Amino acid sequence: MIRLTISCNENTWVKEVLWENHKCIHFAAGGYEATIVPDVGANLIELKDTKINLSLLRSPNKKVDFKTFSERPQVYGIPVLFPPNRIEDGKLKVGEKEYELPINEVKNNNYIHGFVKNERWEIYRMEIKKEGTVEIEAVFDYNESHAFYKYFPNSFRFKLVYKLSKEGLKQTFTIINLSDEEIPVAIGYHTAFNVPFNEDSKKEDYRLIVSANRRYEQDGRNLPTGRIFELSDDEKKYHTDGICPFGYKIETHYALKEIDVKGRKLYGAIIEDTKKGLKLIYELGREYKYIVIWNDQGDKDYLCIEPQTWAINAPNLKLDKALTGFRTIAPKQSWSEVSRIFVEEK
Repeated sequence: MIRLTISCNENTWVKEVLWENHKCIHFAAGGYEATIVPDVGANLIELKDTKINLSLLRSPNKKVDFKTFSERPQVYGIPVLFPPNRIEDGKLKVGEKEYELPINEVKNNNYIHGFVKNERWEIYRMEIKKEGTVEIEAVFDYNESHAFYKYFPNSFRFKLVYKLSKEGLKQTFTIINLSDEEIPVAIGYHTAFNVPFNEDSKKEDYRLIVSANRRYEQDGRNLPTGRIFELSDDEKKYHTDGICPFGYKIETHYALKEIDVKGRKLYGAIIEDTKKGLKLIYELGREYKYIVIWNDQGDKDYLCIEPQTWAINAPNLKLDKALTGFRTIAPKQSWSEVSRIFVEEK
């Protein structure tokens, strides 16, 4: 059911639609289409390249109802994580202030993936620009009225701008610290890509290239041990022709660096369809210093590439901040970073 339509032309538009009585924003520009679910983390659950009929993100299909999606949104689309990944025993310290977050990964006694991915965000702005681009701005205001405030008593505003154009999808994330205390810069995405994203290809046709620097060893609780390793010979393939990320389990954590891939500067990741000569490029801003690669046992049709501003469990690691990425925002100050997803053909 369409409730609202803003249209520039048949290729550039914004529509407000319903999914089981929940408002979604469906929009198009530059040969791409996307869908946002404001009621569940402003998650962008669908991204398509309509020029060559590619479905780039893992989206809830017709068999997945809204309730099922909302209970586990981290395996669909581009969910926002705050804080990203795991916090050991749910405990962290910022300055002299200690926080104890509720354990939601019981088997490992961790707090995982944060709460904002499940929260309702407000659509603040929907705009079609003169140059044929669309911008959707979503906002999440957090203060003492929120149920989670007893665990994290600091007010803030999160602002997420999705810009769709011929350059693909650009995301700009902003944190505004509205409290009187410093708060951590602890943002990540659990981006779930379809593999294959081209329905005429097979998973074995795909290769993953990542600008990985060094690997952070993880223990049985999936927390860093504090040991950091140079890439193995197999991992070095991430810098050249890539690896096929299926058929075996992957759950690895890396620091990032800029690399050269056949003449291209890359900071992020590429999923390449070698059969069709297509590259899905995930370009990251430099504030996303770490990444997790997760393939859900290696037997599914999706792959999660998870950029994050700090290393897993950063506040509790006995390492220099230069190695953990731990940093804060002062009261009334802000932080912002971008990322981009787009497709290239040979």
